[in-house]
Amino acid sequence: MRRVYYALTFNQEATHKIITNVNRLKEHALQMKPIPENSIHMTMAFLGEVEESLIDELLEIRDEISFEPFCFNLDYLDSFPDRNSRLYYLSTTHAQELYALQSTLVQKLYQHKIAFHDKQFLPHVTLSRKTILKEPADLILPISCTITSLELLESIPYKQTRIGIPVKK
Repeated sequence: MRRVYYALTFNQEATHKIITNVNRLKEHALQMKPIPENSIHMTMAFLGEVEESLIDELLEIRDEISFEPFCFNLDYLDSFPDRNSRLYYLSTTHAQELYALQSTLVQKLYQHKIAFHDKQFLPHVTLSRKTILKEPADLILPISCTITSLELLESIPYKQTRIGIPVKK
């Protein structure tokens, strides 16, 4: 079994700016579990544990989805409750292309009868988990992101957390 998900990854410049904001958040935190630098992504659909025999079909689904490269800005910080702390993330106010791409992916998954965690899509990039801030953080926003491809990533253990690595045939 492999734990997989479809995601968007970012170029080096956008990733560097996101990590800069992770570090700025850390400066203002009483406690924080930052996202590893090599795990910056935007989840489009989480499948969870899948049989090895499904991997080729999942890669084919990814390859069936074509789109023109597009840009958007990560332009605000927000958070979710995370037990007694918060999960902080960056999101966007202008996400038409992101919603369209995610909708296309979901349709393909339904067509192929692939089970996935079907919940309302909120485009976001997680910065940290288990975070308690002592004061608001001054972040560098917006971050311009250019999307050129959709990836199938496998979630693997890494230094007491998990990271996503591209799935290959």
